[in-house]
Amino acid sequence: MRPRTVALLALVVLIVTPAVAAPPPRPVCEPCGSGFVDASTWYGEMHGTENQTGTGVEHSTATVRVYGNETAVWTVKNRLTSERAVRFFRENETAFAEIAQDAEGYGEKTLLSARIVGNDTVVLRYRSDEQATRTRGGVLRFDGFREVGGERFSGLGADELTVRGPPGTVVTRAPTGAAVAGNEFTLTEYRDGGDGPFVTFAQSGGVVGETWSFVSVAEALGDDVVRNVLFDVLLPAGALFALLVGFVRVGGRIVKRNEATVQLAAKVVGGLGVLGLLFGFAQAVQGDGRYSLGVLFAGGAYAALALFATSDARPTLKRAFVAAVLAWVVGLVVTTVTVALTDPSLVSRLLELNYYAVTDLLFAAFGTLLLLSMSVVGYAATDPRYRRAAVVLPPAVLAVAVAAMRPLTRVGTSLDIFFSVLFAAFVLGFLALFGLPAFVLGRAMPTRE
Repeated sequence: MRPRTVALLALVVLIVTPAVAAPPPRPVCEPCGSGFVDASTWYGEMHGTENQTGTGVEHSTATVRVYGNETAVWTVKNRLTSERAVRFFRENETAFAEIAQDAEGYGEKTLLSARIVGNDTVVLRYRSDEQATRTRGGVLRFDGFREVGGERFSGLGADELTVRGPPGTVVTRAPTGAAVAGNEFTLTEYRDGGDGPFVTFAQSGGVVGETWSFVSVAEALGDDVVRNVLFDVLLPAGALFALLVGFVRVGGRIVKRNEATVQLAAKVVGGLGVLGLLFGFAQAVQGDGRYSLGVLFAGGAYAALALFATSDARPTLKRAFVAAVLAWVVGLVVTTVTVALTDPSLVSRLLELNYYAVTDLLFAAFGTLLLLSMSVVGYAATDPRYRRAAVVLPPAVLAVAVAAMRPLTRVGTSLDIFFSVLFAAFVLGFLALFGLPAFVLGRAMPTRE
């Protein structure tokens, strides 16, 4: 066999083997709904009682009580569609208990009881001693939604699932879409993927509870947290720091601090701003509101910054900072007015705190602020008293922003490292192309304190 063919077969084996070896996807609540139906069907096929045990589930709910002694009790209620199956379960308690235990699937939970309530409802209770962990700060971590290794959840399993912590605790972490109220939350669908999420119950809410919850999750995901800090936070921040150092060193030799240079740099910045406004407005008119947010924001801010830079006000570091802030406000106003006139639906999603709309706006706002900060950095870098702070502050702000947007407790794959490298390259390219004119503008202003 040719070496190329052998290599190709080896690559196929490496790709296919993990997928084949991984267990099939399963619901979060296995004894709920179809899980119980499958167990009943399998039992009937094994014992020749298909006519008695075959049934469907009309409605399924589950309640999980997480206790301070690190145990969790699952109570599942399945409303059956077959009266014959209900009678069979009433008359055959041993078979009913065997089906209930098999419905749990992976054997992580121990069956406590199985009974019939009313005319059509099966009530199953299970105990788990492995899904709850007491961690530092008195936080109770529930791992019932965590996907470990190759395991994946196919859905919630139940029509409604409620998780309730000990009295006096507060839910500080919950799956996406959960309706949280005090020490409990309710889900009607499961939308999270990957290895997570964790659920945490803290002794109090606010910053203290969130901090201890982060510590609790980080303890279980130490390697992932370290990787995320290195590639998601430090890599782009370090790249920005290196870029700013390069700007300062090169700019000191090639930029003249005079009015002519200021006027030229202001024209470049203003031209970029006008182009951004025209392009962003065209995108907004076409209905691409979310894609025009960043361009409109930066365009309006850059146009305002150019006007402020050519004013007659005597330049100082404080005024350079105020000019950047005012330019950012102008960008926000321009973006808000334009989107309100061209895409009211986007405004509605923002008011409803739609995740994607809010993320797009935050990305536009932070990206514009980062561009504007280049003018302040350029000005401050001309004075030895502020040069170090000017070079260090933007990378620090970027690190905090990235850590907030990409959770440090995120569990990913090796591909995430590749995307982190791409993001760092994007930051460098973005600032090199669009941030350098603002840096030169600030750098060219004479320092007259």
